[in-house]
Amino acid sequence: MRDVHLREVDLNLLSILYALLEERHVTRAAKRCFLSQPAMSRSLERIRDTFGDELLIRTGRSYERTVRGEWLLRELENLLPRLEALVRGEPFDPAQSRERLRVALTDNGSIAILPALTQRIRTAAPDITLEIVAWHDRSFEDVEAGKIDLALSPLAAPSPLETERLFKEDFVCLLGAEHKLRSRRFTLKQYLELSHVAVGALDRPLADLGLRRRVALSVPFLVPAVAAVAGMANVRFVEPPPEIKSFQYFMVWHPRLTAEPAQVWFREQLQIVAKSI
Repeated sequence: MRDVHLREVDLNLLSILYALLEERHVTRAAKRCFLSQPAMSRSLERIRDTFGDELLIRTGRSYERTVRGEWLLRELENLLPRLEALVRGEPFDPAQSRERLRVALTDNGSIAILPALTQRIRTAAPDITLEIVAWHDRSFEDVEAGKIDLALSPLAAPSPLETERLFKEDFVCLLGAEHKLRSRRFTLKQYLELSHVAVGALDRPLADLGLRRRVALSVPFLVPAVAAVAGMANVRFVEPPPEIKSFQYFMVWHPRLTAEPAQVWFREQLQIVAKSI
């Protein structure tokens, strides 16, 4: 048997070989592969040359498989379906999947999304692992580098990353009860006069207005910020000044994952959860 490298092999011949080995008849194999009989005979010669074996030996009007032909038939029965699945892409079955999905989330995004998302995944895909990491200023770079699959944040991503809107988020103010304000909404002047616990994305819309608030405490997470305010006294909710608008919340991923079945399914789950927010 001569030395043959994979790059020298015409993989189209494998399906032809399978038909020949199963049918053990050139004419029937030609009809099955939609080839003329002469074309099938030429293919058989190429296949014999590739494998260095007769594979089929004529006995009367039909052929018998050689020992190597018998072995190749058994191998092709397993190999061809796998090659077809490789080309088509395996269908994704969440119930059978053991994927690890890595997501960067902001603190408020975790509170809004995770309870319903976790319930959906536990029900539909119990063996999937959802790994959450804290969103930070380099999260988009992590998406591009493949360190995480998705980043969810109030920022749209730069090219070449893909961005899709999930939901709209409104700001709300948490005010210590000792403050004398009785209205349901701050004016901008009232808002800027108070001391603030800084958390999240609020400083961006203020900066767009050319304004800064007076920050007494800065924390990276929402829950400790709420606890800090609640520790001062009883609290109540007040609407922010009308100048502070709501913001969009996005999911961001790399184009290489756009058509990947597990990722498509996961983004669909996020979209379903986002519609309920």
